[in-house]
Amino acid sequence: MKENQFRIAALDDDAALVRLLRFLLEKEYQFLMPNNGTQLCRLVDENAVDAILLDIGLPEEDGISIAKRIRETSMVPIIFLSGNTSDEMIVKGLNIGGDDYVTKPFQSDVLLARVRSALRHSADHVSAQPLLNIKLGDVIFEVRDQRLVTLNGQLVKLTEMEALILSTLARADNQMLSREEMFRRIYGREWDLLNRGLEVHLSHLRRKLTIVSGVENPIVGVRGIGYRLNLEQASLQHDSDDF
Repeated sequence: MKENQFRIAALDDDAALVRLLRFLLEKEYQFLMPNNGTQLCRLVDENAVDAILLDIGLPEEDGISIAKRIRETSMVPIIFLSGNTSDEMIVKGLNIGGDDYVTKPFQSDVLLARVRSALRHSADHVSAQPLLNIKLGDVIFEVRDQRLVTLNGQLVKLTEMEALILSTLARADNQMLSREEMFRRIYGREWDLLNRGLEVHLSHLRRKLTIVSGVENPIVGVRGIGYRLNLEQASLQHDSDDF
């Protein structure tokens, strides 16, 4: 094992799947197999892991609960592995701090790409100041809490999917996100050409933002390219900034 190898911890109650993960990952990474959530959290506390593959449906303590404990002290990348493909569970996993959500069964090359992406994004943001808020016209989106409020502090109701889409766009750092990339980040699987759910939620969110923010085109969409927030009419706040 090379000293500079990343350390990937996998917690899943399917022994055959863990063996497959080990086969796929140990050629490139140091592979760790904690027995339960307590052992995994201990690795995190000891700064002994660089990314986590975490099953949701665990017998003793579910992956959502474990991820919440980890997020109390660490921003180590967490990739959920789950056979639950419901929008509700995907949104829940990403909202509590998951970096990605991979549905079972998965293709090996897709999983490896997700791991590399999580590690790359983690390295890119080690020295970056965390994004706290984004101001868009007459409203502020609190990224950490995924809340949209008016300038006088009144809460604007968002659905869970609308909040997740807005958070995804806010964290893109003024980069255009393709429809395929947005779908992957939000739904945890590759783009489904027949699934129009993302476009429907985007349309509802754009209409709502236009009304409450006073900004005519809060989400810019470029046909065949993707979407981004209209940052010409918005401002970002990091943890050392003031509006």
